[in-house]
Amino acid sequence: MYIQRNLEKVLKNRLFGGKALIVYGPRQAGKTTLVRHLTEPYGKEALYIDCELPRYRDLLGRADMDALFSLVRGHKIVVFDEAQVIPNIGQILKSLFDHHPEVQYIATGSSSFDLANKVSEPLTGRSLEFTLYPMALDELAENSFDAEARIVELMRFGGYPGVLNLSEEEHIVQLKTLVSQYVYKNVLAVGGIKKPEVITQLLNLLALQIGQEVSYRELAEQLRTSSVTIERYIDLLEKNFIVFRLQGYAKNLRNEVTRTKKIYFIDLGLRNALIGNFAPISTTARADVGALFENCMLLERMKAQAHSGAPLPERYFWRTMAQAEVDYIEIAPTDAHMHAFEFKWNK
Repeated sequence: MYIQRNLEKVLKNRLFGGKALIVYGPRQAGKTTLVRHLTEPYGKEALYIDCELPRYRDLLGRADMDALFSLVRGHKIVVFDEAQVIPNIGQILKSLFDHHPEVQYIATGSSSFDLANKVSEPLTGRSLEFTLYPMALDELAENSFDAEARIVELMRFGGYPGVLNLSEEEHIVQLKTLVSQYVYKNVLAVGGIKKPEVITQLLNLLALQIGQEVSYRELAEQLRTSSVTIERYIDLLEKNFIVFRLQGYAKNLRNEVTRTKKIYFIDLGLRNALIGNFAPISTTARADVGALFENCMLLERMKAQAHSGAPLPERYFWRTMAQAEVDYIEIAPTDAHMHAFEFKWNK
């Protein structure tokens, strides 16, 4: 059953507006399902290209533009799914856009690092970028009573569409498979990681420290590597939609903490799978409920903003040397107003 995604309405309103649409997001967050549903009304006038299939990968890799012009001709919409696997995808999209501007081009990618690097310069002024995260609370909950149960489910099993409405045992199996196939294999391959054991250990350390301030130097000491390596690996994890970072906010550098960061997970099902803890959400069953709730609420805020298509705010946490603290601060790009949030689990 297809669950309506909030981002779909935003994308639908942007169709045929003279811009290529770039949709980033984690693997299996629902990008392919979303664009297929979005283009379904156009029938044969929509062309879907899976860039990971050898026949398309070979064609796009050769950049035979005459063949590509012939391929897209007669279509209203052309989708390039997992476009980051094509080395010169940015130049290909630019050429297609310039020669057939009547066609709506959509590209999706599960590595913002790879795809952004390849399309940003060639498509300057020609594209709009969006991010699709795993399912949001307001996409799942039918009413306020249902929302409470859904929050607990998101804290325990996350919001990947492929793990929704499964039995507890099936949830765990699917999430462990997702960790092994996506987190370890995909991220290690994309990043050209030379020390896979270090990033594996790093992920486990980060999973145990959600909601806490982390120091790259301390992580490097624990893992017997350099701070530069830790920063590179965390950057890679963020650009592959595994984690996200909050920087400390400060106006008074003498009194406020800025050097440490807080690192959260894009999906808590993945986080719980990494540490093998799927215990029920209860303060008597597990000690990390407060941190899970904080991560969940931050993530829901990010999803709501990203899926609305609105300009994204600057995001921080705040703490003084005297230990006064605010979990989350947003500074809106439109009016520069600051909004502060505290997240507390009191059940």
